[in-house]
Amino acid sequence: MALPIILDCDPGHDDAIAIVLALASPELDVKAITSSAGNQTPEKTLRNVLRMLTLLQRPGYSGGRRRA
Repeated sequence: MALPIILDCDPGHDDAIAIVLALASPELDVKAITSSAGNQTPEKTLRNVLRMLTLLQRPGYSGGRRRA
């Protein structure tokens, strides 16, 4: 049985590779991917993750834009 996980990342090059590997792994069940600020702004990391999911033909959704 695959391990259910949620990935939280600031998808640059390194995290992009980790996302692809996690989605391809039969040992992992990626339930969600959240983007956070790190090396880029929250807007850019969200855009990066949504672009990746589109390329990988996976659904992607944006949450609220207001900061808590």
